[in-house]
Amino acid sequence: MKFIHIADIHLGVKPDKDKPWGKERETHSWKAFTEVITKAREEQVQLLLIAGDLFHRQPLLRDLKEVNYQFSRIPKTQVVMIAGNHDHLSPNSYFRTFSWGENVHFLKEERMDTVELQSLRVRVYGLSYWHRELREHLYDNLQVKRDEYANILLGHGGDEKHIPFRTSELEMKGFDYVAMGHIHKPMELAADKVIMAGALQPVDCNDTGEHGYFMGELEGHVCNVKFYPLRYCEYVSLNLKVSKDVATGELKEVIAEQIKKSPAYQLFKVNLTGFSDPEAPLDLEALTGMERVVQVIDNCRPDYDLEKLQAQFDQQIIGRYIAALEKLPQNEITKRALYYGVEALLAE
Repeated sequence: MKFIHIADIHLGVKPDKDKPWGKERETHSWKAFTEVITKAREEQVQLLLIAGDLFHRQPLLRDLKEVNYQFSRIPKTQVVMIAGNHDHLSPNSYFRTFSWGENVHFLKEERMDTVELQSLRVRVYGLSYWHRELREHLYDNLQVKRDEYANILLGHGGDEKHIPFRTSELEMKGFDYVAMGHIHKPMELAADKVIMAGALQPVDCNDTGEHGYFMGELEGHVCNVKFYPLRYCEYVSLNLKVSKDVATGELKEVIAEQIKKSPAYQLFKVNLTGFSDPEAPLDLEALTGMERVVQVIDNCRPDYDLEKLQAQFDQQIIGRYIAALEKLPQNEITKRALYYGVEALLAE
């Protein structure tokens, strides 16, 4: 049996709204979802697993109709899905009452439910979020039937506020495959068995690295999966170490050269480390306004002339502070305390 596992599609998300490419980014979640449906049809996939957060927010009725249309394009594929914390089943949600196509199975109960797909000899377990947070360990007490059916857990969680779990415990439950969602980084938590699909496309610039879907085959009780990237957008961290002598214009040239070498679908999150000139700081606004730069994080330390400052403020609190810190063992913590303290005192 061939299947596709996706999660955290976040249909309706609007990343980078303040950027020139913001309108294009709005389309990526729908384009990626549509591509997965097309791939399922082309590859004659028999099962599509959606592990929560299909929508970024409570879906409108028209959103549900559009998704149902996409599912109708793959009538020979059985679709099993759950609601996650973003699209949880709030009291007035259309998600609760919408009528899906015959090939769609929505496990919308608040407690563990199952669907048996007789034609595939597969049983899928899952539950939906009815609240934004579920702090209980709801997967701990699962009882799995042991028979000729393959058993799949469709889950959403992995942190303290969203159904915490331990991979080792899930492995021992007897599932042939565990299809997880919620954490946006794709990961094989246990090879070919416990998989965090990651977001189908990055939701914001913190979702760095590749994103896509997993496709696999389940034969009897043996599973094999492979990750397939979708490259509508990819956020990349660009780490640059600077000195106090670097000018903004020079740094822009370095960044532009790095970007020029990269594929067009990549956007950059620039992380600056090293030392800056406190009397002539870098123009962060100019850097942030560069083409394909989504964010600039300045972790540089001011390169103070401590000897000069101590002499200048010898009998004042700044001078005494520098003298006291320099008597301590010099390590990374001491250095940070020295620079941050001097910065705060100079601001005063």
